Amino acid sequence: MGTSIKDIIAGRKTFFICPDTSLIPETFMEEYLSEGYECYFVTNDKRLSLQEKIEIIISVFNDVILFFNIDANIPGISWPSMIKAINDKYQGRVLIGALYTKRQTKEEKQKIEKMFLYDIGITCGCIQLEYQKKINFGIIEKVLFANQAMGRRKNVRALCNNSCTFTFTYNNHHYSSTLNDISLSHFSSTFDVDALKLPEYEKIEDIQFTVKGLHFRSSAVLFMSRQNEGKMLYVFTFVSKTGASGLDLMTKQLLIPRLYQIMDENASALLNQLYNTYIQRAGATSANELGESIEAIDVEDL
Repeated sequence: MGTSIKDIIAGRKTFFICPDTSLIPETFMEEYLSEGYECYFVTNDKRLSLQEKIEIIISVFNDVILFFNIDANIPGISWPSMIKAINDKYQGRVLIGALYTKRQTKEEKQKIEKMFLYDIGITCGCIQLEYQKKINFGIIEKVLFANQAMGRRKNVRALCNNSCTFTFTYNNHHYSSTLNDISLSHFSSTFDVDALKLPEYEKIEDIQFTVKGLHFRSSAVLFMSRQNEGKMLYVFTFVSKTGASGLDLMTKQLLIPRLYQIMDENASALLNQLYNTYIQRAGATSANELGESIEAIDVEDL
């Protein structure tokens, strides 16, 4: 994959299971990223059952919130039964919430809340969505905040590959390299030892970036540097045209979709690899127990 699996699975992730994209479009996930929330969609397909996908996600990602769209009509699935089974099995390890479209009567709403909040005991809420997706953006945003979906990281890092590069001039020398990672506030890169002599808190003007085909310029200040595996790792803080920390507003708005694209591709590639590994091992061993094959997957070997 070219990206550290350990880094991909780090931090708190929120997965929306079978979301109604007419009420919660994927563009919402991009906007939530700008607020520090790392969110993804999990959809139903014929390759694996949702139960298997969810078990794999939980077995690999360390800190997970699951929001189930209980209005999704999936053959063979009873949402109350599935959610109860997951909630009982992973008590406290996985946080669970339920989403549903606004009901016509107060009694219907109360019945749903009783089932999921009190009978099953989910902890992330039973959230009623409106028919207007603009209103739903704020509803989900408040739910993510209330459930501390940001985790411990204020800014989510997108782990880069060769499609993310930057160039700059310092002391009349021209430098270019690939980005290790990039967020809306920082970026990092690795150079050979002694290749770049740069004191901490030094400001570099007019750095040229290419991130997934997006070209932009920004200044940055060296935040820290350290030796790492025989190389020098440099972490920079973006500086706007006004001198404030961070990117200019227009650049930030253009960059957000590219960052989410990188993160979604990394997460999807990892999950697809895990799904394929599970299918191969389950088929090879004829395992009847779902857990047996999942536990046999060594993430570090992928």
